[in-house]
Amino acid sequence: MSIFASQRQLNKANSLTATVIVVIISLVLNIFSAQLFARWDATADKNYSLSQTTKDMLKSLPDVVNVKAYFTANLPGYLVNTNRDVRDLLGEIETSSSGNVLVTYLDPNKDEKVEQEARGLGIPTLQFNVVEKDQYQVTNGYLGIAVLYGNSKEIIPLVQDTSSLEYDIAAAISKVTREDVPKIAFLKGRKAFTRDADLSQVAQLLERQYDVRDYDVTTGDLVPDDINTLIIPGVRETLTKREQYSIDQFLMRGGAVLILQEGVDINPTDLSVNKLNTGIDELLAKWGIRFNKNLVLDVSSELAGFRTDTTQFFAPYPLWVKVPKGGFNPESGIVNKLENAVFTWASSIEVLKERLTDKTTAIDLARTTAQSWTQDDIFEMNPQKIKPPAKAEDRKSSVIATMLSGKFESMFSKDTIPPPNPLLSKGGGTKTVPKPSADDIKKFLASTEKGRLIVVGDADFMVNDNLKRFQSNAVLFQNLVDALSSDDKLI
Repeated sequence: MSIFASQRQLNKANSLTATVIVVIISLVLNIFSAQLFARWDATADKNYSLSQTTKDMLKSLPDVVNVKAYFTANLPGYLVNTNRDVRDLLGEIETSSSGNVLVTYLDPNKDEKVEQEARGLGIPTLQFNVVEKDQYQVTNGYLGIAVLYGNSKEIIPLVQDTSSLEYDIAAAISKVTREDVPKIAFLKGRKAFTRDADLSQVAQLLERQYDVRDYDVTTGDLVPDDINTLIIPGVRETLTKREQYSIDQFLMRGGAVLILQEGVDINPTDLSVNKLNTGIDELLAKWGIRFNKNLVLDVSSELAGFRTDTTQFFAPYPLWVKVPKGGFNPESGIVNKLENAVFTWASSIEVLKERLTDKTTAIDLARTTAQSWTQDDIFEMNPQKIKPPAKAEDRKSSVIATMLSGKFESMFSKDTIPPPNPLLSKGGGTKTVPKPSADDIKKFLASTEKGRLIVVGDADFMVNDNLKRFQSNAVLFQNLVDALSSDDKLI
């Protein structure tokens, strides 16, 4: 019996030792898990992991950035996943920042001072519909985030879509910490779309990240030196040589240019078509892009509404081309995460490789499907009469957006610098044409090796009416501007 008793005591001691070891391991794991944050992302595209660019930005911050999440603790059931995703993302941002980002969670419903603080920052009180104990109730709550750095602040008043939250927070952190805000200018004049009317929605999006202004090309003045990116949003009148020169020299000095332009003009009232002569095609030809005065059609298209004398109907409209995910270049970080975009009445573009140097990089960004075709001279706009070509060889993919970077040569020379716009003499009627100023000649640049140019064969894709219906177009537009203005940091 003594042997059995000893064995039982030994087993009990071993069991106690094992229990103590398990407890110690659990405590150690708990300590480390409290200090370390990690998520396993099993998705193919790493949709729930921070991009390396975001991680690099967080680690290079000049000082501590405070991120305050004003979230109500007891959110309705349908917002539980949103709450969890936001907390996971903020936790990863804080951990990846190596101490440069401090995240604080605050519940305005539990503290009146916190509630006043949230309202003062512009974070609104929301009303949620809740069913408890078979009773329908309306409760108040908060789902906002504030990013604070020194005297600067950026507010995300309502977290609606967590899929874009990494960009929103990274953009906010970038804006409050940087010393110089990039300046974006929309070209004004020559019947281009205007940011205070047709483009007000995209202008508001850009204002979250940039200093946005207008540049009137008709003044004859060169683009101001402090402008980083020039957006040309659908010119519909012919540019003068001086106006072409202003755009040309902006690119030559290393500025970034985003050209959104069709080759034809569509009257939406009667669907009449006129080929455009804007002078944009001349500039692009010199820089290495053929801009076609045609219309692209595709079996991959969106519905459009039409009206006859007696009825109104919707029909697939091949002239409203829908570029699917496979139409975006998978090797370009500008577009490879996009699911789709819709281009209404777009024209095709082609890279003239024979005009590019070995210091110029060209990469197509978006193209139609292989079941696409073009109308070049005879334009049929009636959806009931549009038919794809019967022959397979008459259908092919067309490029709608492309990017060139590196070396560009000017369309002008010192001998051909256009003077400022002609001036009327005091007597009226007679015009005098002044010669180029000494300053023009001194500042003239024949080429650049730091140019950046994106061309999209459609200016309509980002007007207000299209953004309301095709929300992915806004993401595409933002990515294009970010690629030119932020050195790819926020794509």
